[in-house]
Amino acid sequence: MGRDAAPLTCPFCDAADVEEVSAWGGQIITRQLRCRACNSYFEAIRDDFAPAAQAARRGARVSPSSSSERK
Repeated sequence: MGRDAAPLTCPFCDAADVEEVSAWGGQIITRQLRCRACNSYFEAIRDDFAPAAQAARRGARVSPSSSSERK
């Protein structure tokens, strides 16, 4: 979690006592975490993908790479 990132909380019980289980989740942009309070496992966007995720939440378009523009 970066310096500017909001504290990560459990999406199930809203507790701040979470631990990283794995740096990689089911998708390349996620990591696996576990809530110590309710023992639930969940995924969150990895820090190195956070700027793109924030832009997407604001509705900004992320420019596609040149290879995806080919037809």
